[in-house]
Amino acid sequence: MLRKFFVHISLIFLGLIAVKAQESLNTLIFRGNRSFDKQKYGEATSTFSEAVKKNEKDFGAHYNLGNSLYKIKKYDEAIAEYQKAQKNTNNKDEKAASYYNEGNAHLQNGDGEKAVNAYKNALKFDPDNEAILKNLQIAKKKQKQKDNKQNQQKQQQNQQKQQQNQQNNQNKNQDNNQNQQGDQNQENKNNNTKNQPNGNIGDQNKGKGNQGAEKQNQKNEPQDPNDPNKIPKDLQKLILQRSANQERETAKKLLNKNGYYSPESNTKDW
Repeated sequence: MLRKFFVHISLIFLGLIAVKAQESLNTLIFRGNRSFDKQKYGEATSTFSEAVKKNEKDFGAHYNLGNSLYKIKKYDEAIAEYQKAQKNTNNKDEKAASYYNEGNAHLQNGDGEKAVNAYKNALKFDPDNEAILKNLQIAKKKQKQKDNKQNQQKQQQNQQKQQQNQQNNQNKNQDNNQNQQGDQNQENKNNNTKNQPNGNIGDQNKGKGNQGAEKQNQKNEPQDPNDPNKIPKDLQKLILQRSANQERETAKKLLNKNGYYSPESNTKDW
C-alpha cells in the first residue's frame, strides 16, 4: 500500500514538472508576442530564442523567431528558422505560412528564383491565397529583370572582350608591319650601298690615281745621288761604276805625274 502511494506521488510530480515546462515555453512565446506587437523586435528575438532552447521541435517558437529576425532584416537567419518550422508541423496552414514568409525573406535578399520556389510550395498547401499568388508574380517579374540585367552585362562584357581582342590584334599587326618595313628599309639600304658605281669604289680609284700621280712626280723630280733610297738600283750601279772609273783615272794621272815618264812633245808636227 505504501509502495503504491509513492508511485502515485512520483507520477503526479513528473506530471507537474512537464506542465511547468510547458507553461514556461508558452510564457516565453506569450512574452515574445507582446514585444513583437510593440515593435520591440530585438527583445522579441531574444525571448523567442529562449523559447526555442526550451523546445527545439516547437513550430511556434521557430516560426515566431523567424518573424522577429525578418523584422530586424536578418533574412538568412529568418529563412533558417522558417525551414525548421516547416519540418516541425503537418498542419497545412502552418506549412503555407512558413513557406510564404520564407519566400518573402528570399525576395528581400534579392533571390527571385528561391522566392518563386518558396511561393510555389506555399500554394501547394493554400492554392487560393491571393497574397501568395500576388507575391509569386512579383518574384517572377523581379527574377526576369535580374536575368535580363545579367544577360546585358554578359553581352557588354563579351563586346568589351571582343573589342579588346580586336585592338590587341590591330596593335600586333601594326607592330609586325613596322618591323617588316624596318627590315625592308635596311635591306634596301644595304643593296644601295653594294650597287653604287661612283661611291666608295670611285673614291678608291681616286686614291689610286693620286698614288700614281705622286709616284710620277717623284720620278720627275731630280734625284739626289747621295740618297740611295731615291735612286734606282741600275742607276746606282752605273753611278758607282763611273765613280770607280773616275777614281782609277785620277789615280793613274796622279801616278803618271809623280812617276818617271817621257813627257809628250809640245812640238808641232807639221
